[in-house]
Amino acid sequence: MTGAPDIIGPMARNLMRDLASGWIPKQPLQSAWQAGRFAPVPNPTSTATTVRKALFDSYAEGVDWTSEEQVQRVCTVFGALLREGRPDDQLLAKIAAEFRRDGFEITPALDIRRQGDYRPEDAKEDEAAYREALRILRGARSAMTRSHRLTTGMGEDRLRDVLLVALNGYFEGRATAESQNGDGKTDILLRIADRNALIVECKKWDGPAKVAEALDQLLRYVDNGTTRTALVFFLPTHNPEPLVAKAVAAIEAHPSHEATDRSLAGTEKQWSFTVRGNGNPGTAPRAEVAFLPIVVAS
Repeated sequence: MTGAPDIIGPMARNLMRDLASGWIPKQPLQSAWQAGRFAPVPNPTSTATTVRKALFDSYAEGVDWTSEEQVQRVCTVFGALLREGRPDDQLLAKIAAEFRRDGFEITPALDIRRQGDYRPEDAKEDEAAYREALRILRGARSAMTRSHRLTTGMGEDRLRDVLLVALNGYFEGRATAESQNGDGKTDILLRIADRNALIVECKKWDGPAKVAEALDQLLRYVDNGTTRTALVFFLPTHNPEPLVAKAVAAIEAHPSHEATDRSLAGTEKQWSFTVRGNGNPGTAPRAEVAFLPIVVAS
């Protein structure tokens, strides 16, 4: 061992130790370390009183935490443990916060890597983050609909902030409001590892003519690296179906519309569209737009 500082500190390691000892059976725990090409030390100094903590310690004590190569392999081990243990959102956020202090991030696929690193599999992870963000937005919509007094008298900005809080509760503060991207400032921008995972434009319903304007506005924020978007309309009504039908029709009538996916319309009240970009320099040739109507109190 050298006098260099540990690359992953004891706080992050202890949280992974707690996760392993509380949620992961002995065999998957051992297999994860072995898959990372680690062997237990013959005589560990650990005084752990439980089998799984002692097993974790027997491998962790053999790691040179100052070695980039070994820490890289440990990240693979810890990622496997996260996927096996499936910590709840609160514990995962706590673990992620400690890793961030050491310069690492936990991806939506529960991999651990240096902040800002890009790998070929990021394309799949970006897609997973987009789908997960839409799920969070749909969950926030359900909560807003059930708690109608929460939205009474709220303007567009405050309604947007409710969605922002929901996204940040899951994505650990990576969603921001009024963020510059493309040709303007987006209502919500979710950025992971310096890549845009989602752009959201929020509007309060003011007739179907405003839908086309909102879509045009959204397309101005799309760049070559950002093609996943959402268009949220707040509907102050007790009878949303006619307004939703008008909004969907307005999007399909837009000259940029190419295709409509209604597979989630019945169960999740989400319509997905493929649209062409506006052709401006630096913009993507097409984008994916998820339409999410949200009923709010007037």
